[in-house]
Amino acid sequence: MKLRSVTLLFAKISLVFTFIVVIAGSVVRMTGSGMGCPDWPKCFGHFIPPVSDDELTFQEGLSFDKGQMMIYHDTLWVANHDVVLQDRFVSEDWHKYPKHDYAIFNALHTWVEYVNRLATVLYAIPVMILSICALLLLFREGNRPVFLLALFADIMIGYEIWLGKLVVDGNLKENSITYHMFGSIAIIALLILLVNSLTPVNKEVRSTPSFKIGVILLLILTFFQIMLGTQVREQVDIVAKEVADRSMWIEMLPLVFKIHRSFSIIVVLLAIWLFMQYRKQNFRFTSLNMMFVLCGLEILIGVVLSYMSMPALMQPAHLLLGVLLFAACFFSILNMNKRVAPDHSPLR
Repeated sequence: MKLRSVTLLFAKISLVFTFIVVIAGSVVRMTGSGMGCPDWPKCFGHFIPPVSDDELTFQEGLSFDKGQMMIYHDTLWVANHDVVLQDRFVSEDWHKYPKHDYAIFNALHTWVEYVNRLATVLYAIPVMILSICALLLLFREGNRPVFLLALFADIMIGYEIWLGKLVVDGNLKENSITYHMFGSIAIIALLILLVNSLTPVNKEVRSTPSFKIGVILLLILTFFQIMLGTQVREQVDIVAKEVADRSMWIEMLPLVFKIHRSFSIIVVLLAIWLFMQYRKQNFRFTSLNMMFVLCGLEILIGVVLSYMSMPALMQPAHLLLGVLLFAACFFSILNMNKRVAPDHSPLR
């Protein structure tokens, strides 16, 4: 298999894994598991987290390695050295965890967050191979665009990892979801550019200038709606801590929810106009078909969330569809009116 084909393959795999990581992060928020592991990169000081609170609470004879954690009197303690618990707490053996005062163990939350972190580790494998392939393409073919796109993707992934650590250290500070989602969208855009630049062009996809402008506008509105949606999600977390009854959440949400819901009307009207224009065109393109399907599903789930007491499973689905819609719009824009090179490979 040629190097260019291998690079394209791992660019696609990395893109798929990005969507998986996005949905895993959304499930973490849906279940309230963001602090399931109170430290980073370990979990309660363990590489493999505990499965019950018996492993974390004070019990005579229980042993802890240096750096592992114990919950004692609603406080998170870190072992200063290898410790075997005696009949009383010895303060010289421990120090309070300095980065926050969250000291709750919930097995479900811990393992949901842990699986999310494992997904991120697995994500690093295709990304690493992609980076190596892009570097080899630079040396062999002088392909700077592919190398730079892979490099910027690596930088954004590093930013996401760094931000993830800050989020845990800060006990899920305000706007953390929005910052994370911005980074994820940037990574998706960079990987789509990579896939597009490496994919041979088989045919031209022509459209009218007004149609292309409409798709660009839909892309911008989708991005804006995703960012607003992350703000709404943070407010939902706050409301959920005060009221368990989901049927009351919508009424308690602040203005940002009403703005998010109102802008969806603009998205619907634009999508309807684009679909009518699309039916008049002589071309058919997979990403445009997907764009309309995803837009319809996204609006449908938004209605379900607004008027059916925000079903839990619909929350990650709503986010995933929004990100997929952004990707479909972006890919469509890149391929509209694209020139075909004489050798049927993308122009550089």
